[in-house]
Amino acid sequence: MNRDVRLRLAAVGLFLAIGTSACNDENDVAGTRGALAVLTVDAPSFAQSGVEFGVEIDAANVGISNVRDGRVEITFESPLTPRMVEPSAGTTASVTGDRVTWNLQTLDSNTRSRLQIRVLGTLSAGEASRSARIRAELTAQGISAGEAVATDFVTLTP
Repeated sequence: MNRDVRLRLAAVGLFLAIGTSACNDENDVAGTRGALAVLTVDAPSFAQSGVEFGVEIDAANVGISNVRDGRVEITFESPLTPRMVEPSAGTTASVTGDRVTWNLQTLDSNTRSRLQIRVLGTLSAGEASRSARIRAELTAQGISAGEAVATDFVTLTP
């Protein structure tokens, strides 16, 4: 591949990463050797205490190389508790306490995987409302801890 084509591909990838991350402060982008992973957390702004709600985690590879050995750790602040997960085909996920581990394996170039999580939040007796954070962190070959982190907040109401 000649130098001009590589430079154009790199510029397009950088433009996509900047444009995607500028659209929503819940997203994060990390890249390595032609792979460009985008991680998002989508939760409702408000949820009623004692009523389950859905959270969606999205991992996308908008680069030209595969993201290998991808793993996403999702943590839920108290009083949120993950109850059930439904991962995209070809991926697996498990719930342990306040944490969900999602194994992406290989995320091919220009593909995405989604994880649906059912969550329950319960306020303490007499508590008016409370905000809690959901944090997702992607690690993979060439993407170290802390390089791809996405968060969202849910406010529980009575």
